[in-house]
Amino acid sequence: MNAKAAGANRRSEDSAIQRMRMLGAWSARAIFLIEVVYVAVFVAGFASIRNTSDPLPDPYLAVAEILILVLAPIMVCLMLAIHQCAPKEARPFTQVALGWMLAAAAFTIVVHFVQLTVARHIDPATFPGYARIFDWRWPSTFYAIDIVAWDVFFGLSLLFAVPAFAHRRDATLVRRGLILSGSLCLIGLIGPFANVIALRTIGILGYTVVFGLTCLPLSRTFKARTPRADLGAA
Repeated sequence: MNAKAAGANRRSEDSAIQRMRMLGAWSARAIFLIEVVYVAVFVAGFASIRNTSDPLPDPYLAVAEILILVLAPIMVCLMLAIHQCAPKEARPFTQVALGWMLAAAAFTIVVHFVQLTVARHIDPATFPGYARIFDWRWPSTFYAIDIVAWDVFFGLSLLFAVPAFAHRRDATLVRRGLILSGSLCLIGLIGPFANVIALRTIGILGYTVVFGLTCLPLSRTFKARTPRADLGAA
């Protein structure tokens, strides 16, 4: 009975891991597609005004914010899958990565929900200090909160997720992509600290283009069949 129970538990655990791998592969592909649309919206928006120094105009800005509201929970699903499928020795790091990703998602959801609902129903002319609270021109409180979400929390999450792929010979692109994306996010903090917000483009490049591209090999890593069920299998 003990052997049968152990076998049943093992099969149940393997089944749970396989579901997590499916979730991870799906999340990575979904993030890539959303990132492509997100970048396309920005390109179209700035092309419409022929100026990259001003904030993105509506309706492009509204579409981008809706995409972020959709993207944020999927990022949490991806990091949950990475944590659940990580080898045992990497799980302390991936647990921290999951925590940072939860914080990033929560902060950016709050920012963009408020922007879509509250900020758009306030007349800036009748609200002293509107620009310093809601505007996407630097300096702005909500802008700063969103920078913390993406450049700090998101960047740290990606870097702490790297050990999950440390021993995968076929995950070189994933490791390098996570390190590069996370590092660029943190380097992007130079912009607000130096009060040269254009330098924040470094971080934007990290969490859009580099991370989006990293999701392609990441999806394949989840789908690859390995001798063991976890991501650390060689």
